[in-house]
Amino acid sequence: MGVNRWLTGAALCFGIAVPALAQGGAATPPMAKAGAVEISELTRQQGGVRPAEQMALSFEHLDLSLKAFPDEQSIEGDAVLTLRATASIPVLILDFYPKFTVAGIYLDGRKVPASDYTNPDGQLRVRLNKAWAKDAVHKVRIVYSGTPPIAKRPPWEGGTTWMKTPAGDPWIDTSLWGGGCDMLFPCIDHPTRKAAWVDEHYTVPKGLMAPGNGRFMGQTDSKDGQWTTWNWRARSPHTYGIVLNVGPYKVMEGDYKSRFGNIIPMRFYYLPGEEQKAAELFREFPIALEFFEARIGPYPWADGKMGVIRVPFSGLENQTLNGYSIDYTKTIYGFDPLMHHEFSHEWFANQLSNANYDDLWLHEGIGSYMQPLLGEYLNGDMDFLSLLKAQRASIKNEKPLVSGAERSEKWVYADPTGPRGDIYTKGSWVMHSLRNLIGDTAFFEVIRRVTYGRPDPKPGNFQPQFGTSKGFMETVNQVTGKNYDWFFNIYLYQAAVPRLESHREGDVLKLSWVTPDNLPFPMPVDVRVDGKETTVPMADGTGTMAVPAAAAVVLDPHAKILRQSDAIDRYQAWLATQPDKGRRR
Repeated sequence: MGVNRWLTGAALCFGIAVPALAQGGAATPPMAKAGAVEISELTRQQGGVRPAEQMALSFEHLDLSLKAFPDEQSIEGDAVLTLRATASIPVLILDFYPKFTVAGIYLDGRKVPASDYTNPDGQLRVRLNKAWAKDAVHKVRIVYSGTPPIAKRPPWEGGTTWMKTPAGDPWIDTSLWGGGCDMLFPCIDHPTRKAAWVDEHYTVPKGLMAPGNGRFMGQTDSKDGQWTTWNWRARSPHTYGIVLNVGPYKVMEGDYKSRFGNIIPMRFYYLPGEEQKAAELFREFPIALEFFEARIGPYPWADGKMGVIRVPFSGLENQTLNGYSIDYTKTIYGFDPLMHHEFSHEWFANQLSNANYDDLWLHEGIGSYMQPLLGEYLNGDMDFLSLLKAQRASIKNEKPLVSGAERSEKWVYADPTGPRGDIYTKGSWVMHSLRNLIGDTAFFEVIRRVTYGRPDPKPGNFQPQFGTSKGFMETVNQVTGKNYDWFFNIYLYQAAVPRLESHREGDVLKLSWVTPDNLPFPMPVDVRVDGKETTVPMADGTGTMAVPAAAAVVLDPHAKILRQSDAIDRYQAWLATQPDKGRRR
């Protein structure tokens, strides 16, 4: 998920502004149709508590046909859902935008009378002649049309954006974050109910392209020569990752030979006239693959592609079709901030998906830690620590990262009820602190286990995983053979971070951790005294060491620990008073 919403002054800690292309004036969205922006509360809800009848369904396959009419800002849809009941259900409940016009609903080929289904508020309920038995597999076909919700503030408040390219061609961008899959097709809008397989058939006016998820399966032209259908097949894309993107795209292609022996197709769908800039960004594709496969493990979607698509707004982690919306930014770190952050989500969102949006830090926190790690991989300690420092400056500590309850995306990400932007930067620093606590060997084994379900991933020997905070904690304890619940009890389940207090009594330096509710926090602390470093164990949250009265002392000199900082607190208080949020003019 794009991160620039949450970072002031330094977008994605790169010291730059990150405007979307359209925001920079190169293209302007047309007026939206009246009433097409507002959505119901149920349509807006993404994840969270769902009806038991929905959670008793397994989504085996989606066959999705969409025809786009750019001038009318409308679509025609034909969705066939193959569903398996994991328990007996008396009624079929699907999430579906209520303003779509339904031409027909078919259950196992039988047309359902209009009197047997209702959808007043975004929850489509279909009466069944007979309850579906456990383990029974059924096909549901829904034929529909209309204007999808217009995105209010893509990609954070999602929907569809109907635009023109700078050259005046139709340009359609869909971002389903902040609303979910039901804004485009009927689905079960919960992160654990993504389809195992998806076939996509996108029909668009001749001369336009509709890139999709996964592997390209060919294209066909209509008999009248006015339309082209683009066909794609994808394995286990996320519920919000199946999108409709249409434009006069050109394709930059290449193949990457993986260290694991397989070949990964690389595709960049860019706009005409951007060839030189696109080529520069495309050169970063193999660098990104090299880094992630060296540090984390195999690219999960090599059977599809590494795909990036030029979009006006939605920097978003659509599986194998990551949205790229900034204007080919250059940074002092030598890599594009948005492209690399969204690509991290192929591992941390698409391969490892949170089972509950309460654990959204698993996507954004681990994903955000990958940018400092990439800086370290490419250029060493200075870039690593510089990127981390900028992340640290934006951590708010207003809400815990995890509440411990079933939550919707909106509760966590958009509303003041949740941690919002801290899932990025604080989540990254939690990973950084954990890495320094347990060491690189254990840390990266933990990451591989939660991401792939095993410590030795190779192409073909792993499946997509659903993760939770509790599961992550259990994996840490399993890998290390120690109980680190105290670490997560502070960093995940408390808002405030620990404060390290120090004072001297003669030649003795006394240290103590101050934590919310006096929770235990036996975090060891490195101390530098006149250039010599010592680790103070802090087994009971306190520690002492001999220090000459005139010695220069630096606590945690390598910034290994996420802790309260007076300097950052003062900086954030000052920043809040600045009309321009502290940005240099």
